[in-house]
Amino acid sequence: MQMTNRFFSFFIFFILLLSSCKSQPTSKQNLDTTQSTQAGTSQEPNFNYTIDLPDNWTIRDTIMQGGLRVRFLLPPESLKTDYPAGNVLITIMNGQNINDFTTNNVNYLKTNMSGIIILERGNIDSTMYNGQWYTYTKDQNGVVRDMINYIIPLNGFAYMITCGTKKGSMNKYRETFDKIAKSFKG
Repeated sequence: MQMTNRFFSFFIFFILLLSSCKSQPTSKQNLDTTQSTQAGTSQEPNFNYTIDLPDNWTIRDTIMQGGLRVRFLLPPESLKTDYPAGNVLITIMNGQNINDFTTNNVNYLKTNMSGIIILERGNIDSTMYNGQWYTYTKDQNGVVRDMINYIIPLNGFAYMITCGTKKGSMNKYRETFDKIAKSFKG
């Protein structure tokens, strides 16, 4: 159990850290080019999932130290003022249903991350997945961002799509972020 809590802590830290990263892609990548790896279970998550992005957005797949796979969703340079960006991480749900998993995720953020204010929570309106979302603001190193985390359960894994933008501009990008999440196909 302690190992699971450490992994979850590490995972949440990276969600927050990576959602505010400002890197520039070197080239657009094919959505289906990632390779699958062991996830510590008899099943593996599907790293060949697809999502649809707005025109001129790019994807950068990265493997972080320790093997954590991250898919960055990067906007065009023309949106650099608000920098609406995102990332996708996959984690095992350890047998939890979507409601319990989301509740634990939200509680972890509130308890362990300073500068986090949870705003709203709801269900993803999709006939394909029984997912959930929650919005929050975060203040990280003096930079305040409006965030939304979509959690899509599939075969015992949570596909977590975290998107964020400059404070005060979530309403401007919420529809775009919702379309990205609803386009998920695993």
